[in-house]
Amino acid sequence: MRTWHALSAIAATVIIGTTGMLSAEAAVQPQPPRPASASAHGCPAGILPLTTAGVQHAASQALAEAAKLYPGLNTRGAEVMAADRSAFAGVRGREVRNLCGAKVAARTVVVQMLFPRMLPSASLSESVVFAGRFAHGYRVWHVAH
Repeated sequence: MRTWHALSAIAATVIIGTTGMLSAEAAVQPQPPRPASASAHGCPAGILPLTTAGVQHAASQALAEAAKLYPGLNTRGAEVMAADRSAFAGVRGREVRNLCGAKVAARTVVVQMLFPRMLPSASLSESVVFAGRFAHGYRVWHVAH
């Protein structure tokens, strides 16, 4: 495991806490239904450009929505492990671009969270969501894991 320090708000990436490797189980988890505002392909309609503090806002919103996004899991004490603009989010960032194109990818933050109360299960304790800014604020538009 590596420890990361928070980067400045101007940086394209914000990483908080300790990151771990995603398990192989992560790739086979069922996906919850997509929000009504998503297109037929699951891509968000009306996603707006990120603000300077967009990564932090998206990470905060992902934490706020965790219990709703993961019903049946104990999300108390959830922590953001990493939050990156999709261009800097590796494989998950490329997933956004391949799924929804460059415009949506440029407006998306990939947020990785840890649910410590679900440990030691690697699959149940780790999550990845895609979030962005919309007319009524930041929200998660896709649960990737």
